[in-house]
Amino acid sequence: MNSVDNHLKEFLPGPNRHAVLLDASAGLALGVLPGLENFSASVQPVLSWLDGLVCSPGQLRRLDNRTHSNASLLVRMDWTNTLRGEASPLPPETAFHVFILEAKDALELGASAMVMSFLLGYEEAIEAACLKATVQLALAGKDLGLPLVVEVCPSGPRVFLPSKAVELGASYALESGADVIAIPNPGLDSLKTIAAMVSVPWFLKPAFTEKTDSEWEEALDRGAAGLWLDHTWLAPSSLLKQLTDRLHEPPETTS
Repeated sequence: MNSVDNHLKEFLPGPNRHAVLLDASAGLALGVLPGLENFSASVQPVLSWLDGLVCSPGQLRRLDNRTHSNASLLVRMDWTNTLRGEASPLPPETAFHVFILEAKDALELGASAMVMSFLLGYEEAIEAACLKATVQLALAGKDLGLPLVVEVCPSGPRVFLPSKAVELGASYALESGADVIAIPNPGLDSLKTIAAMVSVPWFLKPAFTEKTDSEWEEALDRGAAGLWLDHTWLAPSSLLKQLTDRLHEPPETTS
């Protein structure tokens, strides 16, 4: 087993239960997020529930009081203003996507994996840069024994068929060397296509709702490694606890 596999095991609990990863790194683009004004104190209660927590570099440095039973820490490698919607005080006039860390920086921070966004539906230069960066980070990560997680983000104005854009993004990520892929719900037909195509662990990103079953049960049945949640799932924490308990239950066996 190589170092990449060892790091993957830190946030992928194996075939007997599904993983829950939570991405708290959106503050890089959006500023201080509601409920995360004191980041360390806000996430400390949920660290024992999660399998992985995606942080910005600054956030990761603040979590120095973790135990071995706490979530593994994954680090966000990139910054983009595309997370800002039209209602934002600073809506983007032009889409930007830049990388803020190199693979060696992630290793020095003690991260279990690197996380990057693959933006779709923007100018060709942005998509080409995403493709190039995925290949480069994947190769550098393999040299250092550090996995790369690629989050497919079909959020650009040029996306007219979101489900096909998710399929395309998953294909790009896989071919570029991603060790893990996270996708938004593309609908049942595209979900079947992606499940049959992707040969690495993959996660579904459900929308925040108290009734998510219809979004993710099909994905888990088709082999998804688990769920990829955003920061809005931190409140109310009781809902997050119910979800993590449910996904961590061992699968039912038939006698």
